[in-house]
Amino acid sequence: MKFKRKSSILICTLLALIASTSCKEKKESKELENIVEKKNNYVEVITNGMDFETVDEIKSGWTTFKYINKSFEPHFFILEKMPDTLGLTTYKKDLFPPFISAFEHFEKGEMEAGMKEFENIPEWFFKLELAGGVGLTSKKTTSLSTIYLEPGTYIMECYVRMPNGLGHVFMGMIKELKVSLESNDNEPPKADFKIGISSEKGITFIDSIKAGNYMLAAKFEDQKQYEHLMGHDVNLVKIENDSLITDLNNWLNIVDFNAFRSPEPDGLLFLGGVEDLPAGQTGYFEATLEKGNYVLISEIPNAVNRKMIKRFTVY
Repeated sequence: MKFKRKSSILICTLLALIASTSCKEKKESKELENIVEKKNNYVEVITNGMDFETVDEIKSGWTTFKYINKSFEPHFFILEKMPDTLGLTTYKKDLFPPFISAFEHFEKGEMEAGMKEFENIPEWFFKLELAGGVGLTSKKTTSLSTIYLEPGTYIMECYVRMPNGLGHVFMGMIKELKVSLESNDNEPPKADFKIGISSEKGITFIDSIKAGNYMLAAKFEDQKQYEHLMGHDVNLVKIENDSLITDLNNWLNIVDFNAFRSPEPDGLLFLGGVEDLPAGQTGYFEATLEKGNYVLISEIPNAVNRKMIKRFTVY
């Protein structure tokens, strides 16, 4: 009986120790998760080739995207908020056919026939809400942008063109992202400098800035739809010399079927930015500026003539 009693006591003691250890491990694990969550307060998006690797759902509110472009092509991603209950399946089913048909006509030089294909674009497309994203990012480069996301279903896409003219979106650079009703309770970043973006005034910014790390606020004073059916954005580009501005302007002129094809012209380094946002909204992006020449430019047709470009130097 004594042996049995001692055995029972021993077993109870072991069970208590196991339970205590388990609780401690769970607590430590939870604490570690919290630390990681606080340390990495961003949504990571990785491109290895023609893809977007990221989570399927995030909380609503101010969201920082860390875009890691591991590929050998320039990329970006814009977020488009889908109307009602529509999602990626509808997006591909309704939009891919007219755009691919238009591409096939353009490739043959049949510009008029290609433009006619756009008449088959569904009405819901014009109800899409442009919700920002990360600006153009060169190969092997990382960009960080912060935007405010309302609850809903978003499409993430990149439409830079392949060397043959087909958009990256048709090669796999498209993903559905759900934004839940639950808020992340994040506050907007504190900006070091402000960039103004307006279809009337163009892009406004200071003429020179000291080398360093900065948080830049991009205020969209207005917004409009241009010939490429999208609005204006802002992209940060380091340029080797001013003579490349013409090359940059021409490469971004997406209504030219031969433009916006990868790779980008030599001498240009795309460092991110903020994709199209509605009028009155502000997006943020981080910039590590080394000495040299830079421009802020919008990916729209004829950006230079529309004053949607701003040169500045870093000293």
